[in-house]
Formats: sequence, structure tokens, C-alpha cells
Amino acid sequence: CICASNILSCSKMNLSSVPAGLPLYMAVLDLSYNEIVRLKSDWTPVKLPKLHNLLLSHNSMLFLSSEAFVNVKYLRYLDLSSNSLQQLDEFVFEPLVNLEILLLYSNKITQIDHSAFITTLNLQKLYLSHNHISRFPVELIREKSRLEKLSLLDVSSNKIKKLPLDEMRMLPAWLKNGLYFHKNPLACHCDLYSLVAHWDLRKLNSVVDFRDDFTCVLPGTQKIQMDVFDLTGDSMNCSTFREAEEEAFLEQTLTLGCDTKHRNMLKTWTLPGPSPLTPDGNQTAKVLPDGSLRVSPVRSEDSGTYTCFATSEAFNETIYVVLKVHNFTMHGSG
Repeated sequence: CICASNILSCSKMNLSSVPAGLPLYMAVLDLSYNEIVRLKSDWTPVKLPKLHNLLLSHNSMLFLSSEAFVNVKYLRYLDLSSNSLQQLDEFVFEPLVNLEILLLYSNKITQIDHSAFITTLNLQKLYLSHNHISRFPVELIREKSRLEKLSLLDVSSNKIKKLPLDEMRMLPAWLKNGLYFHKNPLACHCDLYSLVAHWDLRKLNSVVDFRDDFTCVLPGTQKIQMDVFDLTGDSMNCSTFREAEEEAFLEQTLTLGCDTKHRNMLKTWTLPGPSPLTPDGNQTAKVLPDGSLRVSPVRSEDSGTYTCFATSEAFNETIYVVLKVHNFTMHGSG
């Protein structure tokens, strides 16, 4: 192996097991492109408190002990891609509370336990593409169970036939932006078209970057594959998607969201009328701490297009919200 300060590179060494006597100061261990078919619990008999990157791709790995990561709980980056893993033990990632990036793409994984990632609270990116997964791991995006820091989930190129569309519609845009699900044998229907078309209209990376890879399977015995964006034609006759207006009634309290593609952005608003939104003005509109805009009480002159400008060090985004105010209260009085 080659030792470069705190990096130990043992890539392409024809190893069938992890070398003994690993240095305790090691921060990065590269064991990729070897023949380590089984990663047992005792591959490191001592704790490696400084190890934060572990690369094990391209090993034809078949077996991962449920205790494989007990002595490396400070890992932040783990690459298990391009192996032959078929299943993930319920507890295998349990010690990895500091893990931020996990690469599992290009394996033979068929299913994911509901609690496989329950303790990886710092996980930000999870790559599961090019496997044989048939169930969408809805627990990873459901509001009460999802990982708070997860911003990228890739389940593309699997065997998923059905998506949790209701949960996916409710996701914040920054999570939709990193939710990749193209190249799956999804059943064609208009709800699928509406979701994909909406994400395309919002220019979300997960759809825009792979626009040509969104296909679905038409009902019937012939299993005809169809481009999702073509479902407005004769095959399904889905209605062309258009962004819906916000609707409100007189005198109610309304909150308009600024649903950005990135988290933690600074948000400012302009109103439909000629007057700007001022912090100490007497307008009925007020920007809340989370960047959304509260309008209370709603008046008929509040109809129009509201513009949210979202900025950060790396990104700028402009979001338009069209509000239609009905000329009566919610209870019917004019």
C-alpha cells in the first residue's frame, strides 16, 4: 500500500482481505478495485477514530457483516458502490451517526429495511441507483421519519413500479431538487405526468437533467414503454400541466410560501401593487422568519403576482406566486 501522510491507498493490490496493522492516524483508506468479497466484523480489531473516508468500491463484495462499522463510527464518506451486495442488514449502518455521504449504486440490492438508515442522522446524500430495488423507501422522505439533513436521494435505474406521489408532492423544493427516480418501470397515469411536468416547470435538477429518461409502462399486456412527457397525447390524454393560482377569500389570513430549490436562502418579497414591502410599513403583508409572506386580513386589492427573491452565496432564485382573491368572505358575505 501507499502511505501519503494520513491517506492509505491500497487500491488495485489484488487484496482478498483488509491488511492488518492499519495506522491509527489514518483519515482516508482506499481499498477499491480489489477482491475483498466479504467485509467481516473483525476487519479492524481496533477503533480507528480518525478514519473519515472509506472506499470499498469494485470489490465484487457479497457480504457485509452487521458489525462491520462498529470500530469506524466517525466515518463521513463511505463508498460501497459497484459491488455485488444483495441486501442491507437492518443494523449495518447503525454505528455511523456521523456519516454524510453513502454510495451504494451499482450493486444487486433488492430491498431496503425500513429502519436501515434510522440512526444516520447526518446523512446528506444517499446513492441507490442501478440496483434491483422494487419498493420506494418512502420512510426516507416522509415528514415524520425523514432524515433532516438529507438533500439527495437517488433511486434511479431500479425496478420501482409505484411512487408515493402524495408524499412527493408535499416535499419542499430543495428535497425535490435532489430526488432522482428516472429509469424505473413506473406505471403510466396522469398523476405521474402532473408531478414530473410540475418539477420540470420548476426547473428542478432531478427532472431537468434527465428529462429524456422519464418513461413509464402503459396499461395492458403488451407493456409498451412511453415517454412520460408524451402522456398528454392520445395514449392517456392527460391535461397539460399548468401552475395553479393561490386562491383566498376576503378577511382571511393567508401565508404564501417561497419554496426554493436550495436551503437556508435569504428571501425578500415584492407585492403586486406599486408600493414596495417595507419592514415598518402599514401593509397587511409581513415577511415571517422562515421567509414566507403572511397576508392578513386579505383584501380584494391583494390579488396579483407576488415575487420572492431568494439569494445565497452560491445561488439566486426568483419565484412568482399568483394570488386570486374572491370578492366575498369564506362564509359567503360580500
